[in-house]
Amino acid sequence: MKSPTVFFDSETAGLEPKHPTIQLAAVAIKGWKEVGTFERKIRFAESDADPEALEMNSYDRRTWAQDGVPERQALNEFAEFLRPFACVTFTSKRTGNPYSVSRLAGHNIQGFDLRRLRDAYQRNRIFLPADGYRGLDTMQLALWHYAQEGRAVPSFKLVDLCQDLGIPTDDAHDALADVRMSIRIAEAILCR
Repeated sequence: MKSPTVFFDSETAGLEPKHPTIQLAAVAIKGWKEVGTFERKIRFAESDADPEALEMNSYDRRTWAQDGVPERQALNEFAEFLRPFACVTFTSKRTGNPYSVSRLAGHNIQGFDLRRLRDAYQRNRIFLPADGYRGLDTMQLALWHYAQEGRAVPSFKLVDLCQDLGIPTDDAHDALADVRMSIRIAEAILCR
């Protein structure tokens, strides 16, 4: 990848919109090399969470109490992380001036993470310095890849694709580990 791309993932305390995001992580790459990393655990009320989701995401109350930050802080810090990787140019409808934002990528972001990220930024009235609508999705990439090869995989879940492509799945369901797995999926498919 010649221009920088920010792969990201969020871990949530359930799949419904009412369930909070509990972790946000990203890795910026250029030429398949990591050029920046970001990870924040986000404070939340356990009463708003699905206990099964917390168990799957390796939630530890002490870790979140020690390392967790308010959602607004995590979003502001993520916005600052994104700014140096701006490479997608748009023109403001209001002023007519050009501006640049980061390109986002990840696994199943079109179906889940992008919407939640946009909603969080809108709810907190913070500008998201990224293209929050046209993310590069490794699930879509894999669908095309396997259709072209004419071969099936058990599912298009992140861990299943990694196992099929020979990519280690250590620490799955940790946002930063999942980001790195989605990068490896994209690299494995695009660089074959």
